[in-house]
Amino acid sequence: MRSADLCPVKKYRYNRTKRLVIMKTQQLIIAEPENIEIREMDLDENLESHQALIRTEYSIVSAGTEGAGFTGLVKEMPYGDAGQYPRTTGYGNLGEVIGVGSTNLMCKTGDRVLSFSQHASHVKADATRMALPVPLDFPGEKMVFARMAGVSISALRSSTVQPGDTVLIIGMGLVGIFAAQLFMMAGADVMVCDLSEYRLQRARECGIKRTVQSQDLNEAVDDWTAGNKARIVVEAIGISEVIHQAVAQTARYGEVILLGSPRASATFDVTPMLLRIHLEAIRIIGSLEWRWPIHETDRTRDIVNNYRMIIDWIATEKLQV
Repeated sequence: MRSADLCPVKKYRYNRTKRLVIMKTQQLIIAEPENIEIREMDLDENLESHQALIRTEYSIVSAGTEGAGFTGLVKEMPYGDAGQYPRTTGYGNLGEVIGVGSTNLMCKTGDRVLSFSQHASHVKADATRMALPVPLDFPGEKMVFARMAGVSISALRSSTVQPGDTVLIIGMGLVGIFAAQLFMMAGADVMVCDLSEYRLQRARECGIKRTVQSQDLNEAVDDWTAGNKARIVVEAIGISEVIHQAVAQTARYGEVILLGSPRASATFDVTPMLLRIHLEAIRIIGSLEWRWPIHETDRTRDIVNNYRMIIDWIATEKLQV
């Protein structure tokens, strides 16, 4: 999404009481399920020491997380206040830093940065958490996709993949396509599947050669692995019933990586799935990206360095958008 699509408002006023310059920005708000509004908001230019003021160039939509908010699916989630409306939007933001609260940040004024900020013409980002400089000369409509690849890399980090391992990725949305490419970069033999031929075609355009439609999955996996099933299966959708399908395609001593976040309630017989997990010593591994530290700790990989690598891979076209 281009910032220009929000028709940025260049209005400023001086607040004499607080002695602040107030700017007008436009932001996408989900007023209620299936109703998004563009709202004009006040944004003062006073910055805390950890903040950077960013003029948005592009932002990106997460079909899973933000789609759940748009449709109202979050109301089915069994915890927290996820079902509250109105709700803000925003997952990944690419833009120019036009002000900083401190010099001790990961960015400076004039940098072009990727942040975890909202769909708005101007945002204040936590620049100690994530406001990572990216190349100035690379197309922004491609670079902003680094945000989604940052979700995908947690599947790779969570696994025990080794070169030559068979890895099946179920679901060819943005997260699944990036996950497949990252496992390929690690030397794995990758197959991907989806119900949609359109999505499989997008995967092939990104260099993923082994694709199959979901209805043909069982036969295709058996042919591919000589009946042994895949060593690692990644569920990249977040549908509970599909986890059952993922386990059925996993080899003895293998791993099922839950990359998608299940949200909708489901009623089905889980005993065959649990029995296979038990009998074949299969591991189920959650790989939500936020389980990793933002910054480096002793002997632990971190989110910021993941994004540094992803930005470089996209800029050098090792990772296809």
